[in-house]
Amino acid sequence: QNVGLVFDANASEKIESDDTDLTINSGAKINLTAVSDVHIPNNVGIVFGGASEKIEGDGTDLTIAGAKVNLNPATDVHIPKNKGIVFDDNGSEKIESNDTDLTINSGADINLTATADVNIPANVGITFGDDGEKIEGDGTDLTITGAKINLSPTTDVHIPNAKGIVFGDDGEKIEGDGTDLTIASSNLLNLS
Repeated sequence: QNVGLVFDANASEKIESDDTDLTINSGAKINLTAVSDVHIPNNVGIVFGGASEKIEGDGTDLTIAGAKVNLNPATDVHIPKNKGIVFDDNGSEKIESNDTDLTINSGADINLTATADVNIPANVGITFGDDGEKIEGDGTDLTITGAKINLSPTTDVHIPNAKGIVFGDDGEKIEGDGTDLTIASSNLLNLS
């Protein structure tokens, strides 16, 4: 007890026990060289500084605890296909990939908080349900596709001056210039 093994002249490298804890002191790095795994028993962890920063396994789950856990890899963090990142206790909020599609599951709303635009590439759209309901842009035109498109605003729908609503082609158009509303048709205008 309180007698150790010293590995240098100034005792900065030392292994010592106080009959409760085993202490390994080093003036620099401690290097482990093993030809197989280093095994730590279940429910015994590695603590960094205080008990609030800890890595521990129970034989099933590995827990990393800390006020904030920072990942700073030199390259990508790889998560296997069909394995996800879960954000709640019951797994209803999850991000997962099957090596083809990336799926974001949520038990409620998905909120985006951005300080700039959310950019979706040209010719890639947002589908609702299936491809029958879709919003997509090609870098020039925005296309909204659906069996029926319902607008339900709480106030007016504003269309800028000298911009119109076209039916079929430019031969059938409703347009305003801020003063006059023009209804144009290449054929007979039918009112019913």
